[in-house]
Amino acid sequence: MIEELILIQKVVLAIAAGYLLGALPFAQIASRMRGVDVFATGSTLAGTANVFFNVGHRTGALVFVGDVAKGGAAVFAAWGLGVPPALILVAGGAAVVGHWKSVFTGFRGGDGMAPLMGVSLALIPPIAVLSVAAGLATVVIMRHSALRSTWGVVICFLVMLAISQYYQIERDLVSGLVILASLVLLRSMFTRRRRLHAAEHLVYRDTEDDLEDGEDIAIDPDSDLGRPTAERL
Repeated sequence: MIEELILIQKVVLAIAAGYLLGALPFAQIASRMRGVDVFATGSTLAGTANVFFNVGHRTGALVFVGDVAKGGAAVFAAWGLGVPPALILVAGGAAVVGHWKSVFTGFRGGDGMAPLMGVSLALIPPIAVLSVAAGLATVVIMRHSALRSTWGVVICFLVMLAISQYYQIERDLVSGLVILASLVLLRSMFTRRRRLHAAEHLVYRDTEDDLEDGEDIAIDPDSDLGRPTAERL
């Protein structure tokens, strides 16, 4: 009974530590130092891709390193607390949630893809290095697409799953990471859809009084701006 209580305490502490580490707002801090409000720029998300493409490449690279480190640090903190390997992924998930809803930024944040990569690198370095490299290459190749980060994560974890299944290694752990990655992707798609819906209504309100009969508004759904452009047709 006592051992079970101690285990619960360790897991709770690991979750709390993971959340607080994931909540560190590197994107907001770095962008603010450049005089930019990351929540009013580009995709309006406090993530690596938004900072890299809308604030600065060097700043974005630093944010990427910091966000990846957050995920890795959450795993190492759980290890340090003596959490069993089977439950360490819970701390990694808490870091992703902290990045989504940071207590330091009014519960705003990014999509959680970089911290997820950090969790993967800390848990299964040999497999994750190749997978993350494939994901980053995908982001660079699709840099002009608004879905570059989404495709990067998809390729990253497909490669990870393929390696794990082919060599029959770390299958349970990789399966858990794939589930976590699926949650990240689902949230990212939901956030994107909600943002586009809000933007469509915003454009309509701003232009409805200025349009003449028969004129339409063209909205670019893949625009990487916080507010989509409107053109008269």
